[in-house]
Amino acid sequence: MAARGLKPSVALLIPAALWLSGAASLGGQAPEPAAIARFPHGESPIALTGPVRAGRYVEASGRRAALLGREEGTFEAWSYPIKVLHDFQLSFGTPAYAEPIDGRELATTVDVRPEGIVIRYTHAAFTVDATWLVPIDQPGGLVLLDVDSTVPLTIDVRFRPDLKLMWPAALGGQFSYWDRDIHGYVIGEAGRKHAAIVGSPFAETPPEQPAHNLPDAPSIFRIRLTPAQARAGLIPIGIVATTGGLDATKQAWTRLFASPAKDWQDAAAHARHLHEDLVTIQTPDPAIDSALEWGKVALDKGVVCNPDLGCGLVAGLGPSGSTERPGFGWYFGGDAFMNAWAIGAYGDFELVRQTLEFFSRYQRNDGKMPHEISQGAAYLKWFEQYPYAYYHADTTPLFISAVADYVRVSGDLDAGRRLWPAVEKAFTYCLAADEDDDGLMDNSRAGLAAVETGALRSADVQTDIYLATTWLDAAGSMASLARRFGETQTAKQAEDVYWKGREALARKFAAADAPLPFAVLKNGTTQGASTVWPALGLWRGHLTAKLPAVAKTLDELASPGVASDWGARMLSMRSPLYDPLSYNNGAVWPFVTGFAILGLYQQDRPAAAWQYLDALAQLTSLESRGFTAELYSGDRLRTVDAAVPHQLFATAGFVSGLLRGLVGFDGAPTAPSAQTVMTAPAAAADEPLVLRPVLPAGWRELTVRGLRWRQHKVNVHLAVQPDSVRIEVEATPGPLPIVVDLRLPPGADPASVRVGGRVTGRIAWEQAIRRPGVALIPEHRPLVAGEPSSRLRIVEVREDGDRVVARIAGRAGMDYLVDVEPVQNAPSVRADGATVRAETATTAGRSRLRLTFPSGDAGWREAQLTFVRTGKSK
Repeated sequence: MAARGLKPSVALLIPAALWLSGAASLGGQAPEPAAIARFPHGESPIALTGPVRAGRYVEASGRRAALLGREEGTFEAWSYPIKVLHDFQLSFGTPAYAEPIDGRELATTVDVRPEGIVIRYTHAAFTVDATWLVPIDQPGGLVLLDVDSTVPLTIDVRFRPDLKLMWPAALGGQFSYWDRDIHGYVIGEAGRKHAAIVGSPFAETPPEQPAHNLPDAPSIFRIRLTPAQARAGLIPIGIVATTGGLDATKQAWTRLFASPAKDWQDAAAHARHLHEDLVTIQTPDPAIDSALEWGKVALDKGVVCNPDLGCGLVAGLGPSGSTERPGFGWYFGGDAFMNAWAIGAYGDFELVRQTLEFFSRYQRNDGKMPHEISQGAAYLKWFEQYPYAYYHADTTPLFISAVADYVRVSGDLDAGRRLWPAVEKAFTYCLAADEDDDGLMDNSRAGLAAVETGALRSADVQTDIYLATTWLDAAGSMASLARRFGETQTAKQAEDVYWKGREALARKFAAADAPLPFAVLKNGTTQGASTVWPALGLWRGHLTAKLPAVAKTLDELASPGVASDWGARMLSMRSPLYDPLSYNNGAVWPFVTGFAILGLYQQDRPAAAWQYLDALAQLTSLESRGFTAELYSGDRLRTVDAAVPHQLFATAGFVSGLLRGLVGFDGAPTAPSAQTVMTAPAAAADEPLVLRPVLPAGWRELTVRGLRWRQHKVNVHLAVQPDSVRIEVEATPGPLPIVVDLRLPPGADPASVRVGGRVTGRIAWEQAIRRPGVALIPEHRPLVAGEPSSRLRIVEVREDGDRVVARIAGRAGMDYLVDVEPVQNAPSVRADGATVRAETATTAGRSRLRLTFPSGDAGWREAQLTFVRTGKSK
């Protein structure tokens, strides 16, 4: 939403620094306030624009500050680690109205893009575009008002000042006063070490407020504009705070107004870098493409620079309301290490390295990695006196896996060696957390892992399956990393403990002919609730597919007990412990949905994986434009009250699921074996890039650009027709060994197309398909907030002799339309558990079936479709 076509050639009437200094005068008179020259916002390829939806989250954020608000134009402001203000809002007055009009009533459209937010307020007499701009590396932000009015306009700016540190740190003796020279409120505290300024060069001096403390009522200042003043340029409102006292804050205030156009352009350039220099994807589904672009933005905006602690990834952002933490806006190690899988896959190696190095600085002496670090940690004994810093057990093994993955994908051996001492300490800690000497880390010694609250959390838990498989992944990663660095003794130790732990995992968790249980208890029995937590181990290859428990667990992940239309429930709704609003006992979490996606792809259940992936893509813009919330109700599509609206690992669930699942990036085996561990190349450059893509049913093409593997960039194009496959690969600079193993639908001959070689430049392969497989394409309307789960679930599609069998589940009494490729005549399809009727096909090359599930008391029913092949292999 550009500034209504006004050209950016309008010069500053008076340089901003002139009125800020208070030194300029004209004949002894104070200078007129200076508007800021309008500048073009430019085009954004990923802008999300639409009508204002009251209460929906938006943010403008940089590395050091953020405006966290709602689409109707209210926000709170942070300059890390300080909460500057909350309840910022605008109101507008004209001569025809006795009282100002609340801006929330006039907000009509919003334009959301990575570089900033534009909210349009419309009235019969005026239009105002309010641009929220937070420069990338400044401790404050601007609201730039582009006013078009036919009458004199007053703008009231109100907010509640805070000047509070992020919880649990605190300041005392806050106060505020109006500074006439800078036309702004100064907010200070008794120690004089922290200060904030909120104001505008156009602001009138407001009525006096108490200067010895913060007022009980909102602080207000007024801007009066004539139509001529409005035409002159943008009317700025500034918000800034620092930890350096008032002098440093005034300097930051001056810089904030110095070059807004350049700050916008710099933010736009950074957005272009994310879009153009990192991985992009082109698919038949624009929602998937957009979700990846916003996924990169959402993860990048989690980089927060704290003046005392450094720059690292926070867990998420969202308004704090009356409290002192912006969502999960402090540093969470486990979240960051899981996010590294996504960030490394789209190629931002620098951010992954920065993240690993940041958290390694706060490693405990015994090797345990930090779970969470408040941004107020420098003001108190956070690591010594609070229980949260090293709260979780899974963070430490996740660190080992993240370092190994980073070194493998990036080839950055130097950073790996710098991190090696921290990795060794982490490994030693994990070994010491095996209380019963079975090769698995134990919650009883290391702490919480899968759950923090609810009925699944029990003092009787010895090891939960998430911690067990996270540790196995770390042990395997440690073996590979140690081999790479020539640490053969450590590698052998890690291999031995891996195989010991893997045997214990199979014996204790997968012995029964039942889905994998949530946990093993101290008395040797299991806590058998069906959860999503086994999915991580299924993805990383630590549970063999031959175990009956694995197949039953995959059924659970794909079926309506765990699966909702919008993601995976942590706990199956069929469990007596299920609570749809419970944090750990039934809510849908996008981040563990990502584990489900990856586990299902890895274990050859791509149809079920795709249904989850498709859902997460839609969540990207369903409630917050561009961001995915932390958790949703298990019963209906709506975030729960406590959900953070911009949660990084929620976004990472989609990004990892797309790039490491559907695209199959780095498709080499993740579990060690006698071959893969012992022969790990000493030189990272010798390892091939392995891609194991699987296209969703009905897709004919997929293009991925900018995959990074070591110093190379790779473009891949897949074109799949019923009778042929074409695979194009381009590597720069090359030569690079590449393997592409494209899985085809069940029943296809061949079952997959595997090509590869050392690639320099561009190369293409073509292969004939002797017989196409069977692909099921359910018809789904877009997800709608507030609705319960009702989509057809495809549990499994498999080849069975001369047939293809699909196991499905649907709501009792509901009809579903399903397209089938290639064309199948009605007599060749048999349905057990549902009735099937042929419909008129809407797309060439497809047949359409209408499935009807019988009515009854059961909410969901299962059925099986059997497709008899009508054609022989060529």
